[in-house]
Amino acid sequence: MKLNDVIKDCINLKLDGCATDSAIQCFGGNLLEEKRPVLAIEISTKEILLWMMQGATNAHIYISAGVFHMNALYGPTESFPAARIYFMKTENLLLVGKIGAYIEQHGIRFGPVNDAGFSKLIDDAGYAQRYEAWHEKWKADTRSFDGLLGGRRENTAVDQGIWLSSDGRCLVCGVKTDRMATSTVWGKSGMMIGMQLCLTHEAESQKQSTLLNYLAKHLGGTVMFSNMRPRTAEEALEQACEALTVNLECTIVKVEEQTVTARRKTGVTVVIRQHSPSNYAYNILSPEGKQLSRVDSANHHKVPYGPDHVHSDLRKSTKNVVKASFTYGDVGLDLKLILKLIQEAEGKLSNNQKVIH
Repeated sequence: MKLNDVIKDCINLKLDGCATDSAIQCFGGNLLEEKRPVLAIEISTKEILLWMMQGATNAHIYISAGVFHMNALYGPTESFPAARIYFMKTENLLLVGKIGAYIEQHGIRFGPVNDAGFSKLIDDAGYAQRYEAWHEKWKADTRSFDGLLGGRRENTAVDQGIWLSSDGRCLVCGVKTDRMATSTVWGKSGMMIGMQLCLTHEAESQKQSTLLNYLAKHLGGTVMFSNMRPRTAEEALEQACEALTVNLECTIVKVEEQTVTARRKTGVTVVIRQHSPSNYAYNILSPEGKQLSRVDSANHHKVPYGPDHVHSDLRKSTKNVVKASFTYGDVGLDLKLILKLIQEAEGKLSNNQKVIH
């Protein structure tokens, strides 16, 4: 998700420069660095530059290595330690004059600043202290999200995450909250988006097809995934069968109601039961039908980010040893952990055969 896309969406929603900058701050915390006191965003048109200059703390031209940077600068805030600069750049002095004339026609005058003036505008001298205080707060706000994201990176198709920072407050209404809500966008891989919502708006968001659609609708924007709808039981089974055959190289043995049984060439059997994302199980069995491992959603173990959990070894001595699985209850998203359990089962099977020989 590019920051320029966020800016364009905000402009389409008729949000002014200050409101657009606030949206950028929500996303921008994911990009801040300890040694970089500015979040710089290059924009493509003079119209967008004007839009951002109209609410900026300062508008100016900064010259570096022969390149003219026409900047709309928003100063550091209590909740965001770095200055944000929305800029166009060029080496063409005539183009600078042309853009400058356009900006000034709309009532904004901006002149050059030198290095000392620029340093003062971004307050780089105080950045290290601001960043340290902000980073401690950021870590506290995102601790739960980071833990969930780490588990999902390890066990599912999710490979990246974005935290929409709202400084410990509900992203919708601004009331203080410690609750977390997430939404996952999935194509070839998955991106998990996290945010803070109060109990009221979390419950309200669950009435929309996706959490992102809820936010877009609340902001008065376009619903991003209007064709989203719950999968039918038949579609879920069809997708599970496809994942088992294509991705896990299994042969389908049988399909009964919401349960699919498939077998690998090694004889290891995979049984997928999918009633819903909150009622599912993935069972890995030996060629003789003995349960080796299982992922399920039953709420009978205390695990972080539960109730979804994994039994990695179902032998008597370890069958009640569980840990969080971080799974979705969607075979396509959960393939990584399912494959890992299959490979562990096949490894044990291979070792047993070596011992026998």
